[in-house]
Amino acid sequence: MNAAITKLLAIVAFLTVLAGAIGSTTHEGWLTTWFLLFIFVGLPVLILAWIDLGSALRSLEHPTHLQRMLGVLFGVPQAVLGITSVFIGLSIIGWVLYNSLVETQQQYSGGFLTLGVGPALAIFGIYWARAAFKREGKAEND
Repeated sequence: MNAAITKLLAIVAFLTVLAGAIGSTTHEGWLTTWFLLFIFVGLPVLILAWIDLGSALRSLEHPTHLQRMLGVLFGVPQAVLGITSVFIGLSIIGWVLYNSLVETQQQYSGGFLTLGVGPALAIFGIYWARAAFKREGKAEND
């Protein structure tokens, strides 16, 4: 739990430094660099730390009402990510099946039943959506 909070605080510190750098810079190159750092490094790390903190809160043995509520709240982005992944995966599968079995569209460049990443996205999304609010117990190896 403490490690998850430490990670989240480190990310908040990173975002604070990023906001200060963006606010104080006038040169366009620095602004672009900080923005790209935020998009490709800060945002993914923030999402993973958020999910990690939610998992840590849900795995507490005797959580308070606030900790239980925060654990559920922190599971929402993970559930949204999972549901979005399922939707995109099923859309790809539907597009391929339609073009392979019903009518091949002019925009379709794949072959017969080349599903690509669609099934993996759907399976990944189902796993993430199911795990978003699941209470994880500690393994007892004593």
